[in-house]
Amino acid sequence: MPGRTVSGAYYASRMATNRTKVPRPLARQLFVETGHRCAIPTCRATPLEIAHIVPWHRVQRHDFHNMIVLCPNCHTRFDRGDIDRQAMFRYKELLRLSDPNRVAPEDPSPRAGLIRAYRLFQSEMTRWHKTISDLVSAVGFSSAGFPTGNLKPCRRAASIARAATDKLSELGDEGVAEAANYVFDWYRNWANDVFDLKPSAFSGTRDDYEDWAKERFMAFVVLHEEVCAALDLDPTELDFFEAERDNQELPEVPLGTRGFWETDE
Repeated sequence: MPGRTVSGAYYASRMATNRTKVPRPLARQLFVETGHRCAIPTCRATPLEIAHIVPWHRVQRHDFHNMIVLCPNCHTRFDRGDIDRQAMFRYKELLRLSDPNRVAPEDPSPRAGLIRAYRLFQSEMTRWHKTISDLVSAVGFSSAGFPTGNLKPCRRAASIARAATDKLSELGDEGVAEAANYVFDWYRNWANDVFDLKPSAFSGTRDDYEDWAKERFMAFVVLHEEVCAALDLDPTELDFFEAERDNQELPEVPLGTRGFWETDE
């Protein structure tokens, strides 16, 4: 009806009716971001609620970057304007800066250096993995002997991976160094088997492949746990493999998934 005034109660009921439920993985992500406490640093109270910084009725979607965990008191203060939206986005930014998964390149601290070295190690192992896989494929399709053209990128990737392993070992503790070198040696043994044209590197049963993949996966798991121990973090607090939070695809297992340590409670 033209000129009709919509009451606050009517508007609230419409919001409650139209708003979709926050997906459980997203809610967990938001609570973990704040350590299951109110995001306002001087508050940190419980119980907790999830708030949209730009209101739901305007965005009509649940977006991690526009959502924040607050106690009921701070949520009410935000809704009535005691805490403005710009300030709330700043509180969200402070959470991001304190997240161990988002280390600034210029951060000179030993902690940041170890995290950067860990991510570099993962990246270079992924690169090396691809060059070995490419070599396996090239051998399978070659009818003119060993495809020497594929050796150079594989050896170069191995050299860079060795440097990344040494850097991670240098910045980590004994447990990190041992686990990182185990991963490197695992890949080196695989590469050597391919270079030597060992049949096991090119054929095998499905069970053989699953055992092989599981062994590789667990090597990365052990390394992740050692890195987290060195950082005094729970394994769930640091991404198993670097990736953006907002629904981007993660590398396939065995190179990681953040959900590996999560339990359905």
